[in-house]
Amino acid sequence: MKRTVLTSLLLTLTAAQAATPPILNVATGSSTGTYSAMFKNVGLVCTQSAYLRERGTSGSLENIDLLLNNEVSLAFVQSDVLKARQQIDQDPRVEGIRTLLPLHREEIHLLAKPPTSSKNIFGRVTVTGVQTFADLKGKRVGAWGGSIVTAKVVSAMTGVTYQIVTMKDQPSAIAALNAGQVDAVLAVVGQPATWVKGLSGLNLVPVPSNPKLAAIYAPAKLFYPNLSAQSVPTISVQSVLATRDFKTADKKQLLLDYQKCAMNKLVNLQEDEGMHPKWQEVNFKTWPWPQYK
Repeated sequence: MKRTVLTSLLLTLTAAQAATPPILNVATGSSTGTYSAMFKNVGLVCTQSAYLRERGTSGSLENIDLLLNNEVSLAFVQSDVLKARQQIDQDPRVEGIRTLLPLHREEIHLLAKPPTSSKNIFGRVTVTGVQTFADLKGKRVGAWGGSIVTAKVVSAMTGVTYQIVTMKDQPSAIAALNAGQVDAVLAVVGQPATWVKGLSGLNLVPVPSNPKLAAIYAPAKLFYPNLSAQSVPTISVQSVLATRDFKTADKKQLLLDYQKCAMNKLVNLQEDEGMHPKWQEVNFKTWPWPQYK
């Protein structure tokens, strides 16, 4: 009798465990970033996705490593970081990455202190600082996360060579800029970025496009009244919610259900109050990387 009861309890526990979805970790970025906000937004409209747990990171560069090293099941990543890992680093593991959802475009924010001018004894005025992208030549550019890769790719494609200074995160990069330890900061983030809206005393520097850049980046404009009275031209790269090409039936079904729900709820993500404005750019039609099916 006791054995029968014990066996029944064990079977009940086993069935309950089997019915409970496994926890899947999702690499996003900083708690105030676009990736984190959009992940939370999907969780609001797809309430059945409670099995997804956010993991804060430094951004795309860390995210792709976490995904490739099987430390997370999903990761928000810039598509140029994926392509650089494939074409420049020639990492064969990238071939196993798939796009669960194609997302918004993220703009390059190039920030610098306002230029200064001085006049010599002959009355000639000399302006120093970073006013244009070409002014970066020979200068120090701070970047962190996936922005490091973008800084390298854009430098190579434009022929403007500069020293990339690796930063821990956004606060340390801005602190280094204000302290004169770097001449500019290059950050890839979907606008409007909360931390950029909080800046003062800095300039947004235009980032021009060219035929080479057009293969990966699209023209865009930045709108930050706190930094510029008018829009500032720049370029942008599409981001994706990436996963690995998982074959396990249960895991595959969870991922496909999440994908289907997000796609079906796109109008809610675009129109419900409080959702990140970047959802308005998403159409789930442009896939810069193979789709998870």
